[in-house]
Amino acid sequence: MLRNELYRPWFVGEKSWGFEIIEGDFSGVVVQIEKINFASDESSNMDVEYHVINKPELVNEEEIKSDLFKTLFETIVNDIVKEAIENLKDEQDRNDNITKSDT
Repeated sequence: MLRNELYRPWFVGEKSWGFEIIEGDFSGVVVQIEKINFASDESSNMDVEYHVINKPELVNEEEIKSDLFKTLFETIVNDIVKEAIENLKDEQDRNDNITKSDT
């Protein structure tokens, strides 16, 4: 997982969330995720709606639209989704393996 090495997730309430990039050329850029939709076909594609809510003065809009930023963004979102899926799987495994205690 790249959490706390490349990015730091943030949450406000139950619906607002995103991440801050904490390493590399885009350090200090803060992104808010609006929506993630998984493709309805068998592909592993996702559509992500987001916006940059903060960026350092040294990072310009052209860089935010660059392929380098898009690749970094995809890496971070994939890491977040992978972690969420693993957490759900672990939770499901715990719920499936509940044993009744002896009294």
